[in-house]
Amino acid sequence: MNDELLKNVIIASMVLELVLFAVIIYMQTKVYKYRRKIYFIKRDRERCNEVLFAAKDGYFCFVYPDNKIKDPQKGIKERCSRRLSVMLDLKNGTLSSFSEICDMFYKDDAKMLRKYIARLQQDGVCFQDVMALKKENKSFCVYGNRINGADNNLYCDVVWFREISEETAKISSLETEKEQVKSELRRLEDMADGFDYPLWIRDDKLKLVYINKKYAEYAGASGKSEVLEKGMELRNNKGENVAVKLAAAAQKSQRIQHKNFNMVHAGKLGNYVMYENPYFVDDSLDKIGTVGYLCDNTELENIKLNFKINQNNHLEILGALGTAFAIFDKKMKLYFYNGSFKNMWGLENEFLENTPTYPQFLEHVREHKLLAPVPDFKAYREDEISVFNGLINAKEDLLHLPDGRTVRRWRSPHPNGVIFAFEDISDRLATMRRLDELTSVQQDVLDNLSDSVVIFGANQRLKFYNRSYLRLWGLNDEKMQDEPKLEDIISMQKLFFSNVDDWKVFKDTMLSGILSGQKFTLSRDDKTELNVSPAVFYDGSIMITYTKK
Repeated sequence: MNDELLKNVIIASMVLELVLFAVIIYMQTKVYKYRRKIYFIKRDRERCNEVLFAAKDGYFCFVYPDNKIKDPQKGIKERCSRRLSVMLDLKNGTLSSFSEICDMFYKDDAKMLRKYIARLQQDGVCFQDVMALKKENKSFCVYGNRINGADNNLYCDVVWFREISEETAKISSLETEKEQVKSELRRLEDMADGFDYPLWIRDDKLKLVYINKKYAEYAGASGKSEVLEKGMELRNNKGENVAVKLAAAAQKSQRIQHKNFNMVHAGKLGNYVMYENPYFVDDSLDKIGTVGYLCDNTELENIKLNFKINQNNHLEILGALGTAFAIFDKKMKLYFYNGSFKNMWGLENEFLENTPTYPQFLEHVREHKLLAPVPDFKAYREDEISVFNGLINAKEDLLHLPDGRTVRRWRSPHPNGVIFAFEDISDRLATMRRLDELTSVQQDVLDNLSDSVVIFGANQRLKFYNRSYLRLWGLNDEKMQDEPKLEDIISMQKLFFSNVDDWKVFKDTMLSGILSGQKFTLSRDDKTELNVSPAVFYDGSIMITYTKK
């Protein structure tokens, strides 16, 4: 009995040992699994921490205890990231408190940051704002949010700090640039609105995208917005939309196009010229828009009409004058001539009807020996036709023809080319030569007289004098230049009358006697006694003779 009991005890003991061994093996396996799990949890947490440490943004975290264990509002732990301590240059590094962080910002920003945190902790309200450090010219985007678990357990409140100094500076620069662009656009718009004619811009679909105030006025709209909304186009007096057709032609040809037409504006019919000039939209070679403008051409058309009428009248007058006239146009072709021109150069009707050019005219008169011979006719012709290239002022010269005639020629710019005028002055020159000969004879007669003689014209200016007069009064030819007046000649005699008390009265008395033709006597300082004999002729000229007693 005892042996059997012992045997059972031994068996039970062995079973218990086996059970204990199995339990130990199971527990060791369980511990190993938990240790492995904890290892991976720690490694993942370290990885997460390193990811956070490597993040560009710094953070400050308010960590709450598990709400299943205790009140989450009690025992809150503050945790500052390594990145944030570097960004803000915190003295205490990652051990810095939230109060120390607030002190790094300006007073108003710090006050606002504390309000944000209070609302985040109490009500879980997220926030985002831009704040600036006191010490350095740095800006930070500060934003906070609450982190909860999948079981709605409150984990922490995190405040993130991202430096945006470069972005802020860039934004500030862009804002400044934006204001400058807006200001420039306003100036350009003011300039466009200041034009006294309609101006517009079309996109690549030829739709109006911009107009000035004058366009709205011509379109009969209340304002620019109405024109753009309704696409109101300028039309001619027949109601035709000439603008879009012209713009399409400019877009297709990629060249500026213009069209002249009539339209009604402000109740009046006028003549206008419309222009459409292509441009590349946004510098894209595939998109071509146009810039257009409208010019009032009414006054110019009226001027052209009046000019044409006046020109025709002018040509009719030139045709009736005795002076020879001819107009050669800008291509040097004969545009107009009168009968005097034809007769002076002995031109045939057949030659004139063929509309000769100016070089052909020169060749013709040269062949008929009406042009003075020149050593190099080619150079002479080139010099002659040079007047068609930029003649500004009238030119005058003399032509000495082989037949003995002397012709005065004028060449002057004309709207159609160059106008030539020819005047035969042969008789005039002969008369002038005879007059010069007569004058020379008269001067010789005067110089051979023993008496002193001086002659003045009807305007009382000096015309003639003889050598005896110069010797009598100690004068020379230089003082007699520029035809001095009678009064000035008398003043030159003052040196010979120093004993006269009142020279003005004395001079006026002499002038009175001369102008009235009365004879009188002069006594000079050098004891010379002179008989003065003035003679006033029918034409108002005066001759004065001085004779010594």
